[in-house]
Amino acid sequence: MTNTNDLQSLLKRIEKATARLEDLAAKRSETTKPDEPSKASTDGSVDVEDSKAALEYERAIKPLVEHFVSCSAKIGGLVSDQAQFVQQLYTAQHDFVRLAGTCKQPSPSQLPTLLGAQQSAIQSACALKDANRPSEYFDNLSAVAEGVAAFGWVAVAPTPVPFVNDMKESAEFYTNRVLRKWRESDPNQVEWVKALLSIFRELAVYVKQFHTTGLVWNPKGGDAEAAAKTLGNADSAPVSTPPAPQLPSATQDEPKASSAGGSTRGALFADLNRGGGVTTGLRKVDTTQMTHKNPSLRAAGTVSGDSTTAPAAPAAPAAPKAKAPRMELQKDKWVVENYDSENLSIEATATWQTVYMYNCTNTTLIISGKLNSVAIDNCQKCGIVFDSLVSQCEIVNSKRVQVQARETVPSILVDRTDGAHLFLSEAARDATQITTAKASEVNVSFPFETANPEDDDTVEQPVPEQLQTVVKNGKLVTTVLEHTG
Repeated sequence: MTNTNDLQSLLKRIEKATARLEDLAAKRSETTKPDEPSKASTDGSVDVEDSKAALEYERAIKPLVEHFVSCSAKIGGLVSDQAQFVQQLYTAQHDFVRLAGTCKQPSPSQLPTLLGAQQSAIQSACALKDANRPSEYFDNLSAVAEGVAAFGWVAVAPTPVPFVNDMKESAEFYTNRVLRKWRESDPNQVEWVKALLSIFRELAVYVKQFHTTGLVWNPKGGDAEAAAKTLGNADSAPVSTPPAPQLPSATQDEPKASSAGGSTRGALFADLNRGGGVTTGLRKVDTTQMTHKNPSLRAAGTVSGDSTTAPAAPAAPAAPKAKAPRMELQKDKWVVENYDSENLSIEATATWQTVYMYNCTNTTLIISGKLNSVAIDNCQKCGIVFDSLVSQCEIVNSKRVQVQARETVPSILVDRTDGAHLFLSEAARDATQITTAKASEVNVSFPFETANPEDDDTVEQPVPEQLQTVVKNGKLVTTVLEHTG
């Protein structure tokens, strides 16, 4: 009985202590009011306090951007200039994430104004790339121009993380070119590639943690436009960046020729281009008019001949007219042909659609979505990037072509092609069958995993070209010829 009384007394004491703690907690919540919306100042502006998401964005992304800018400065030139736009883009997006943590979601009409600084930085990075195509660092510029689109995740819902990863893979198409070109000669380029890709990799991790289905706004916050003005007054003026250099015009470096001299040279080259037809206007010389057979003619210094004028030479045939570029969907077949130095994109809407790329030069084609097959015919120096194929990718009669599979492709056929570089994703690495026929200089690149993700590298290996065939038991046995020693 004593134990029972003690237990009841203990329970009563615990209940009293709990009641007192609840009273204290209620009084404290009334005085602090943490859920109160952002306070407006007397001039109508809104005080912006960094949310947890904004602080984490700065902690995770800022050091990587600063490291990338430092690596770009080691290379210098256009690469360093473009890195300044990436720095501006980070600053603008950091301010935008701070707004989202303390403000209500703006209306669709307000959003373009708030995103203006980010859009300007992205457009400047792309314009610098487009204005410097002849540069030896064009692949670096293209990698950044493709990758910075990942910062557009703030306007993507409900799948911002896949969007960031897609832009990262687009950048990898060009960073692989950078590694292939500079890996052995310039270690700064290798460090630059790792720094660039680390930004997109960490950005995807951050978005997945804090903004899984889209940028999160504060439903109890203040007005975004007023807060943006507050940030604009508080922050320092943006650092001015040099304008993108312009390509010199063809008339700046070439001396101007006179109209008479130009027409004379034009006529001369037109006659030379006729080949054997250039002699059709000449008349046959009789033996009586040949000075080496008539000494008297050499003494006189003149040769008699007909006064008739030789017939005018026929006009040179006109050069074949270049066919107009075309990209259109014919039923279930995308036709892309006759493009030169262009960046194109296609979004597949059905898995039974196909893509046929023909007679293109220096052209990059990016295909989004899953489709049936891709065929590349009679193309030179072209790059093709696709997500996933149901059937196969076929490369025929082409030179120096690059193909990248972001996800899976069952089969790749390379036929009568000189120079083909195939980039396989981790998913396609062990599931893709590659067939070659009358092809040379075919290389395959695929990811190589290590224990540390930051040390992961891309391995490039050639497809064997030399085969050895012997007769065994009445059958031909062919093996790859390996050189040793």
